[in-house]
Amino acid sequence: MKNPFKFDIEVAGDFFCGRRTEIKELVEHIRDETNIIMFAKRRIGKSSLLKEVFLNHLDANILHTHIDIYSVSNTRELYQRLLRGIEESLVGYETNLNKLSRLVENIQNYFNHAKVSIIVSGKPQLKIESSEKDYFLAIESLFQSYFEFLRAHNLQAVIAIDEFQKIVSLGDAQKIEELLRTIVNKRENSAFIFTGSKRNILLGMFNDSARAFFKLGTEFELPPISKNEFFVWIKKRFSKKTVSLEKAAFEHLYLLADGETRFIQQVCYELFRNCEPKQTIDQAFMAEMIKRVITKKTYNAQLLNRYTTAQQNGLKLIAITDGYNLYSKPLLEKAQLTKATLQSAVRSLLKEGIIFKERSGQLVFEDVEFKLWLRFDSTE
Repeated sequence: MKNPFKFDIEVAGDFFCGRRTEIKELVEHIRDETNIIMFAKRRIGKSSLLKEVFLNHLDANILHTHIDIYSVSNTRELYQRLLRGIEESLVGYETNLNKLSRLVENIQNYFNHAKVSIIVSGKPQLKIESSEKDYFLAIESLFQSYFEFLRAHNLQAVIAIDEFQKIVSLGDAQKIEELLRTIVNKRENSAFIFTGSKRNILLGMFNDSARAFFKLGTEFELPPISKNEFFVWIKKRFSKKTVSLEKAAFEHLYLLADGETRFIQQVCYELFRNCEPKQTIDQAFMAEMIKRVITKKTYNAQLLNRYTTAQQNGLKLIAITDGYNLYSKPLLEKAQLTKATLQSAVRSLLKEGIIFKERSGQLVFEDVEFKLWLRFDSTE
């Protein structure tokens, strides 16, 4: 029987769970051409939510593209990623090869500073080749032509740029931000979605009055999937193998995982693979499987070694206390840290982005698997 849980790819359709409220809100913003700043913990399902919305909930006249800029290191690579995204959205407008050939001729009328062609080997692909050597001008011309095409054909578009905070690390970062702000302000029939895994940096770009993107969209915080909704969805999938999932067992997983979608799916994937028909998953078996999954992740030791001794001890304290009451005397003595040393370590870890501070003041790990690995390692 095929495993009904997926954790290592973006999902949509039957593999996507819930989020009806978030889907409805996103679709409304997109239809209203409102920019969205989507932030959440890592691995909570941002990309899968966008995939589900784009594939299954948008009107036929709304083009869409999801552009990941995590690995770009300069303006040329940024332009190439944006260009590929625009090409993919236009190909999505037509799939029939004859119609796509006519579409290419049509698109050429709007992309005056580029050559538009079609690649027919394998899946048909659109290719836009600009002769512009200045990549700032090439980006500006790309979007100007795209917006003109949308307007002329009474189409809309939504352009999702993932890991948007990466722009801060590029050379000419300020110039790039200013250029993209101009493009976003001049957009026609379209909306942008800006997402990122380093929310402190991402939100800083939109909430700092001295930055180009100040207040250039509506904030959209993505919470974990509702615990009850997730339980019902997962329990139904285990029933395909006549495996019973106790609610207390799932709640134990959900609590330890901080509701993180990817890790919950991964543990359920392993449970489904290892369970026999008619078996019951109780809390003890769930705890055993969680530990089994976590202890296999050997890269966490390498990650920990990147930090100073004080930072390592600080991370372990945050892991075992869930980010509360770090500075009690017994904990400081056990970790062989002074309060000042721990405070300095926490500040540097916050700046690094490995942890962040909730509005309640709680310190939380961006990577729940790293937190659990530290917790298991500290208690053995």
